[in-house]
Amino acid sequence: MDKAKAVERDLKRFDETTQSFEKTALLLGFVNLFLAIWVRTSGLQINPGSAVGLGIAGFNVGYAIVFGPLIAVVSLAVLISLLHRRGMLKSAVTGASGNSAHLSPGDKLALDNYEAAGNDRVGVWVNRLWPGFWYFFIPPAAALIELRRYCDFVPSESAKAGGFWDRVASLFFTTESWEIRPILPDRALEQASNLMASLPYIYGPLQSWIELGLVLLSCGLAWHAARKYFG
Repeated sequence: MDKAKAVERDLKRFDETTQSFEKTALLLGFVNLFLAIWVRTSGLQINPGSAVGLGIAGFNVGYAIVFGPLIAVVSLAVLISLLHRRGMLKSAVTGASGNSAHLSPGDKLALDNYEAAGNDRVGVWVNRLWPGFWYFFIPPAAALIELRRYCDFVPSESAKAGGFWDRVASLFFTTESWEIRPILPDRALEQASNLMASLPYIYGPLQSWIELGLVLLSCGLAWHAARKYFG
């Protein structure tokens, strides 16, 4: 009886942890998706919060560009932490051998409900493709979009005429972008010069390589998180 109660308790905690993971993953997916849209949509780039009375002086798309890849990494680290907790609870239920033969059909369903791929197209979409896309694809994809937008930074007005690879060379291989407020050649920001002057400082080329490293790290964390979720 005591063992049955322990299994029931662990199953309840397993289910609660899974629900907590899914709620958190859903929220972080929205955050990363919003940041990706923010950095690419000209109408949002100045201060999207001002539309609902949450305007912050000097707060603009530059912050999303600079900190977006870091947010993606932190998001995925949180998901992995929750999935690790979920895995520990599953191990507590099934034992060290991972054998679930002693469990009731309802207990097995509780453990397998979030891993079964389903036998039809709807089942595969609901149990595999949708969580894989929303939880694990969006954060690194958003980080990549933000890195691409980071490569639009130029150190001065005279550099605005250069092409994409000129900007990359400046940001990654020279020191002319060290401790500067960069310029974004965007009409929306040019019409709000006070906000353009409030873009966050960047520290190229060191920061540029860090941004690239964060994008690559987010891809690795996403792969690891997906394996823990579906494995």
